[in-house]
Amino acid sequence: MLPWVEKYRPRHMKDIINQRNAVQKVNDWVRSWIGGMPKKKALLLAGPPGSGKTSTVYALANDYGFEVIELNASDERTVEKIKRYIGAAYTLDVFRRRRKLIFLDEADNIESSGAREIAKLIERARNPIIMAANYYWKVPKEIRSRAEIVEYKRLTQRDIQTALYRILKIEGIFVPKEVVREIAKRANGDLRAAINDLQTVVSGGVEDASEVLAYRDVEKSVFQVLGTIFATDNVKRARMASWNLDMMPNELLLWIDENIPYVYPKPEDIAAAYEALSRADIYLARAQRTGNYGLWKYATDMMAAGVAVAGIKKKGFLRFYPPKTIKLLTESKVERSLRDSVLRKIMKEMHMAKLEALETLNILRAIFENNPDMAAHFVVFLDLDLKEVEFIAGDREKAGIIWGKSMNIEKRLKERGELEEHVMLAVEEAEEEEEISEEELEKAEEEMETVEEEKEEEKAEKPKKGKQATLFDFLKK
Repeated sequence: MLPWVEKYRPRHMKDIINQRNAVQKVNDWVRSWIGGMPKKKALLLAGPPGSGKTSTVYALANDYGFEVIELNASDERTVEKIKRYIGAAYTLDVFRRRRKLIFLDEADNIESSGAREIAKLIERARNPIIMAANYYWKVPKEIRSRAEIVEYKRLTQRDIQTALYRILKIEGIFVPKEVVREIAKRANGDLRAAINDLQTVVSGGVEDASEVLAYRDVEKSVFQVLGTIFATDNVKRARMASWNLDMMPNELLLWIDENIPYVYPKPEDIAAAYEALSRADIYLARAQRTGNYGLWKYATDMMAAGVAVAGIKKKGFLRFYPPKTIKLLTESKVERSLRDSVLRKIMKEMHMAKLEALETLNILRAIFENNPDMAAHFVVFLDLDLKEVEFIAGDREKAGIIWGKSMNIEKRLKERGELEEHVMLAVEEAEEEEEISEEELEKAEEEMETVEEEKEEEKAEKPKKGKQATLFDFLKK
């Protein structure tokens, strides 16, 4: 049986529901193509799902006699795939009997490399190009700037009800008003979804309408989806659970993967669930490798329906947990960012290469753990912020103590007004901690003078290359 979405797709521009302004702009644009060349060779139809964008393209082609060459950016998003279609935009039919219309659907999902190819296509095109997107601001700038934008408004509940009653009249089928009203309400302006729901309700029996419509929830949370998948043994219901989840399939796979051991008590059932999940992972990897993102639907079926029927689940309340993988990656990303920030400051202030800076960071960690006073001086010297101090110290309470001491040092430095005083302050505090006798001080000064004379003699004999500074050199100053 032909899907009603296709069977009742508008055949002419005048049949597009409640998009008068948009339809007028599209007509004006295509007439400028027929009469010569428009200012912008591409048109971007932007609006919510089911508002009539795709229907406009095919109705337009029917009214003006165009041959549609369609490219879906979700399935054919890579450069290699796009290049197959580029030639069609450059050439006219040999006898000029049937002009081509290039249609790029879901343009807000195209990759940056593909966007560059589309931009070239638009510049050289000799045939009209129409793109469609739910969110025009997500369309890559290089192609968005080359297109005239036509906005489609969200259809009202009344618009959708009118369209549904028209279909039921042609089909000769009775559906109660309250069911039609509920379908239109849950569709949230998406006429295509409403027509699909109507056909599903009619096929499955109007008495089961409430059960079918329960899945037409807009943007379900992942917890709702997991609750449905793990609560049912029905393949159809499990598949429908993820239809309106605003999440990529590979992310949903991680959520399901994390929660399987909490749902299935028996090892053999856990194994069966992970077997289904591994097959889903194969489809996802193949889609990524080949660019055939149509494989996503098979992956979703395996991770939802396949896992749902894997075995006997625990009874009672189930608590779901976020994937540890995502949490670890998020935390490690923040940690890496802080580490790199600290390393850059060490490299800049201590004139070190990255390898030496890494070694110095480990020494700083020991200092921050055991000597808050010295650590505070490093905070000021390296101009560290509180997050970086917490990263090095590894303890929030200890970082707070060090941070407080560093604030006092900065305050005293501002009062003195010169950075050199910072070094003097460190020397003074060191002298307070350890008293040195007058004889020891004189002996040390004599040794320093001897060393200085030897250094001068060596410099006179042979110039030497500068040595890479280390943390120990800094501490000796």
